[in-house]
Amino acid sequence: MGFINPFQIYSKGENTITNNILLLLSNLYRINPKIYELFINSILPENINYEVIPVFRQQKSQKEGGIIDGHIQTKATKIIIETKITGLDNTKKLINYCKNENSAETNILIHISDSTFDEATTKSINQRIGIYNFNFVSITFSELLSSLQEIADEYPFNEELYRLSKDFYYYCTSMNLIKNILRIVPCNKSFELNKKYRLYFQPESRGYSNHQFTGIYITKEVKYIGKVNKVFLAELTEEGKLTTEKISGEGEITAEEENRIINTIKEFPKIYGYGDISKGHIFFLFDDNDFCPTKFKKTSKYGLLGSRLFDLKADLEIKNVEKLSTLEIAEKLNDITW
Repeated sequence: MGFINPFQIYSKGENTITNNILLLLSNLYRINPKIYELFINSILPENINYEVIPVFRQQKSQKEGGIIDGHIQTKATKIIIETKITGLDNTKKLINYCKNENSAETNILIHISDSTFDEATTKSINQRIGIYNFNFVSITFSELLSSLQEIADEYPFNEELYRLSKDFYYYCTSMNLIKNILRIVPCNKSFELNKKYRLYFQPESRGYSNHQFTGIYITKEVKYIGKVNKVFLAELTEEGKLTTEKISGEGEITAEEENRIINTIKEFPKIYGYGDISKGHIFFLFDDNDFCPTKFKKTSKYGLLGSRLFDLKADLEIKNVEKLSTLEIAEKLNDITW
């Protein structure tokens, strides 16, 4: 069965992007209001506390009127979301949004784009909308996605949350909302094959999302980073002939690349003890000088159940990524944890 994404992948425009973000948030709330609350708070600064869960109290005392037997309170909150595909919005427009709204107890304006307002501008906006009881937050699409993935990691056995996180990841990458992507993939038993033949493989049913780098992960650490050179859907017939369909990359498949895929397919059952990857699998290939060892450690709790995405520039703060070699990026990852 083909991969079906609930987010509108082929529709462009900021209205569509905003609708998909609202769809994400509404699904988070449907899955679990507490998860939704945690997610919103994860993208807000520490001085803002967003509450959606009712607070239940008994025998609540008052200054006058005695003691209330039971008391249930939910904070009145208003969130305005403004998206921009690239660049930043006019600050006057953002301020007018707050000016023309009837404020609630907690009021938040969230600006989402491929870049963020600098610290001075963010402070200035917050000062100007403070008179309307609003707080301003500027985040990138990659930061939004990273927060979602972190929340999903906190609930490793919530399959619906994991699927939602994965679908939103595919949407963001398909629409090119995030760039300089490092996709970390758990490899476990296949690690030696990944290392030996400089590739990563996955079932076709997982779908394909464009990304620049792949991180080969095992035992709470990314041990190799590879710059994706070519991507093929491959099948090895019973007669030993390899047929391929190119998904991404420059140039046709070489004899050397074919041999790497063939050897991986043949050796897989010996490594795993079972299984067949001769059909329905996608292979991501890395050139020799673009497959480098690293020690990008995962210090947060739990292992990695599914793939994880980072924007090398926005999330990991690696400057001038476009000008760095894969080896230079690998060396910088040695000094970063996640």
